[in-house]
Amino acid sequence: MRVRVAGLCVENNHALFVKHKRFIGNDYFPEEAWILPGGAVEVGESAQMAVQREVREETGLECEAGKLLFVKELIFPFPLLEKVIAPIAHVISLCFQCRVTGGTVMTGRDPEISDAEQLILETRWLPIQTLHQQPIYPPFLAAFIQDHSASEFMHVVPRYYDSRA
Repeated sequence: MRVRVAGLCVENNHALFVKHKRFIGNDYFPEEAWILPGGAVEVGESAQMAVQREVREETGLECEAGKLLFVKELIFPFPLLEKVIAPIAHVISLCFQCRVTGGTVMTGRDPEISDAEQLILETRWLPIQTLHQQPIYPPFLAAFIQDHSASEFMHVVPRYYDSRA
């Protein structure tokens, strides 16, 4: 089992997303989808340090990690890691509220994946009111952001989501 993190950055009624190519081995994930910047926690790294690093690598932006917003358990086929780890990925994903503190938006890359197999296609601030019109993954995320952004996520009680549900 691996631990991954994701950062939810919201500014001026826009949320920061990266567009990814399909990275799991089934049709549950669309060919391309907007996901939050994030990735695996490295050995010896705190979850909050990991989300700051991942946001920087994937978007070019520096951030400060804040409160835990939700936990998502993912169990899925992951062809890119099949030879390295296992044919099935089992991941606990922690999503933190983040505040951008510097940098310039750019489309980053996953340093652990070769240039030929890069998954990140684009980085963009998406208007919150149009998230439901975009291919957002995981499916609950657009409504989660729209429901809580007006209160700046102050009243969010961390919730658990299961990928199989």
